[in-house]
Amino acid sequence: MQVQLRKVACLCTLALLLALLFALSPLVTRSASAAAPATGKVIVVSLSKQWLYAYAQGTLVFNTPVTTGQPSLPTPAGTYTVFAKYSPTTFSSPWPKGSPNWYPPVHINYALAFLGGGYFIHDALWRSKFGPGTNVPHDDPGHGHDTGTHGCVNLPLSAASWLYNWTPIGTLVQINS
Repeated sequence: MQVQLRKVACLCTLALLLALLFALSPLVTRSASAAAPATGKVIVVSLSKQWLYAYAQGTLVFNTPVTTGQPSLPTPAGTYTVFAKYSPTTFSSPWPKGSPNWYPPVHINYALAFLGGGYFIHDALWRSKFGPGTNVPHDDPGHGHDTGTHGCVNLPLSAASWLYNWTPIGTLVQINS
């Protein structure tokens, strides 16, 4: 009897893992501009295009240019979920003052946490330029010389507001190279 229960438990675990793999595999191989799954809300970020796409029930409902991590502090590709929302909040640098990565405390209006360790999708009032080429050193017409983020996904304020209000906790976030 105990051996049969173990076999059933193993088969159930295997079936669950296969179902999970089957459910997630289209997201892992999907390009950022491809359609999202047929149900639910999904945020897709294309690191190569520096663009964010929001899907509801498989239909594109919103898109915006973004700025992602600079080469030395990249935004990690992968599949995540929004686990916390903050509005407003203040970000404080995890790096010590004097570090080239240090930044002073900064006000954020809308922040969606998608990965522990300080990875957020959020507004960035210190940027006036988003989109292709903004994750590497560039000239920002409103703020001078700039580079990519410390790993977060930055959006214009109006886009961050829209996305924050549209996104419930648990929303899938797919970050593609």
